[in-house]
Amino acid sequence: MTSEVYKDVPLDWLHLDPENPRLPMGADWFSESEKNLLKEFYRRYNLIELARSIADKGFTPRHAEALLVIPDFSRTNGKEPSNTDTEESSKTESDGPKGSDEEGTSEVSSYIVVEGNRRLATLKLLTSAENRRAAEIRSSEWDELAEKSSSMDLGSIPVIVYQNREQIADYLGYRHITGPSPWRPEAKARFIAKLLGEGSLIGEVARRIGSNHRTVRRYAEAHAIFVQAHEAGIPTNGIEARFGVFYNALDWEGIREYLDLGRQIDINELPNFPVSSERLDHLRNLVGLLTGDSSRNLERAVRDSRDLTKLSQVLRNEVATANLLRERDLERAWRISGGGKAELLGILADLYLRLAEVNGQATEYGGDSDIRRQVRRVRDLVTDMAGRYKVDSP
Repeated sequence: MTSEVYKDVPLDWLHLDPENPRLPMGADWFSESEKNLLKEFYRRYNLIELARSIADKGFTPRHAEALLVIPDFSRTNGKEPSNTDTEESSKTESDGPKGSDEEGTSEVSSYIVVEGNRRLATLKLLTSAENRRAAEIRSSEWDELAEKSSSMDLGSIPVIVYQNREQIADYLGYRHITGPSPWRPEAKARFIAKLLGEGSLIGEVARRIGSNHRTVRRYAEAHAIFVQAHEAGIPTNGIEARFGVFYNALDWEGIREYLDLGRQIDINELPNFPVSSERLDHLRNLVGLLTGDSSRNLERAVRDSRDLTKLSQVLRNEVATANLLRERDLERAWRISGGGKAELLGILADLYLRLAEVNGQATEYGGDSDIRRQVRRVRDLVTDMAGRYKVDSP
């Protein structure tokens, strides 16, 4: 069983997690100060709702909702356990949970919050005018909420202490990927990639987070291609902002062919450079079509995931692809690729089925004047269509 200790600790002992999947990918958050992390959480997430709730009701989470933390030995006055201590800790974990913080956490005076960073950021902003200035908050409501909550006891925070991240990973995966509080797509991909990067296989990660193999493979591949694009110098800020569209795009066959990707079902571990060096220009083009490219003053051509059907068809046609890259008009490129014909054939097939259904009810309603009036309108339209499409011509 997992070792855990429930306790109250001073707010100043708690620190934001530089490995938090909510932070932007492609940046070294370990080298950033706590105030810069705080500023990033404020910038990216709507913390004001949490602040209002805390100012109205206080911060008194139940045991199951306490912040989940691990010792931060880089800041603490205590000392990091030796290898012997770690071995003994592992033995204790296998025997059952520790009963108190006398066994491994009593000397620690600094913790990293692995689960609960939004709540921690909100508390730090409410309790410190200096932190609000550092986060560049200009809303007077924050000062009002800080004043309102100043009489509350926000200096001591309930936490559950774990010895390492591994002990919390399964809970985080279930809660934020398949459970009730899902992360954004880019955070899910980053978390899954981290688990796989630690040596786990696709099946093991799927089991641990309560997901399925296909979802884990898709997130792992998307993250690997994002990293590859970043390392190749392809602008990736747009990918992160629209990661859901990027993630879904890689599931379309025409787009996979354009990048020359292998079969997703063959992925069993974290992919390494999924796109060949010969197709990096194609990857750059795809990223630009999905997110735009300010370095080349190019607008994105795909507005949302609904456009991916058309993009997939366009990228299977060289002429249509060249037109799209030049004109950035997906609808026009799609028609060049023959998309208009396919759409029209689909509409006609649907109309045929509907008319066949109507025709089957002629015995029952054949003498109804209202029905006959509508059928006459359809007949006239079909006669006009036959002329326009030259149905009787060879």
